[in-house]
Amino acid sequence: MRPIFHLSLPVRDLEEAVAFYRTRLGAHIGRRTATFADALLFGAQVTLQNDPASVSDPMPRTRHFDATVPWAEWETVVARFMGSDIVVEAREISYAGEATEQGKMMITDPSGNLIEIKAYRHPEEVLGPLVDI
Repeated sequence: MRPIFHLSLPVRDLEEAVAFYRTRLGAHIGRRTATFADALLFGAQVTLQNDPASVSDPMPRTRHFDATVPWAEWETVVARFMGSDIVVEAREISYAGEATEQGKMMITDPSGNLIEIKAYRHPEEVLGPLVDI
């Protein structure tokens, strides 16, 4: 088994969070109890903790997690969410035409947790050997 990144997030309502991650983001839901659920999302294990008291409102932009996906997949995700109520920052292209060109979009879950979806036009220029892992 290869290593899997794990992140634990507080949510205000576990049922609402599970429904959002499964239906809106396409996550597979694994282990589930009355207090948490594991969501497999973009190859990571995201544990949704039913802990309303720990939810920050508003969420500072510096507290977000990111999924870096292939460019074509990013375009598909962006097209699916453009104009949606979950978009915090719309499609943005940075460093256009350069080797480090990147696209990103910031969305939010129902508890305000921020999720950045990002792609690099030439990932090997930015991530180097990580591309082949």
